[in-house]
Amino acid sequence: MERFLIDSNISPKEELIALLDYNGFDYSAESPDIRFILEDGFYKWETVCCFTRTSVLIYGMYPFETDDCKSTLESINKVNNLLTRGSMILSEKRVIMRTSADLYDAYGAYETIARAIEYNAGAIVKFWQSLRLVNAKPGFDHISSSNTEKMERRALRIK
Repeated sequence: MERFLIDSNISPKEELIALLDYNGFDYSAESPDIRFILEDGFYKWETVCCFTRTSVLIYGMYPFETDDCKSTLESINKVNNLLTRGSMILSEKRVIMRTSADLYDAYGAYETIARAIEYNAGAIVKFWQSLRLVNAKPGFDHISSSNTEKMERRALRIK
């Protein structure tokens, strides 16, 4: 059970800020939460991170809203059956991908946060098209081109 003991010297917020600074991300830390924009190819979304004493809670928010909550919830349910380290929820007509990074020791905190953000971003991109089709609204499209075959992923660097 010793491996589950929490390192009391960890500050999840400070660890996330260090990771974002090291990787050159712009972010807003004006509130208790930290907000930043992630992009992958033609996809762009906001990520919000909240904190507990030992965790970073990561919320990747799709930029589109839904008017058909029933169909969206059915799609989210199918996606949640495939996810292993997080889940999607519907909040105020927006689909949100939630993951967490539980920090047990200072040595592994940096990598744990990076992997959780990468998993969150990967899930958002993987299911973007299927969720976008359910939520299609005329005149609203965050995808600037139909050529989505070549999408470069940017892995977060670890110190």
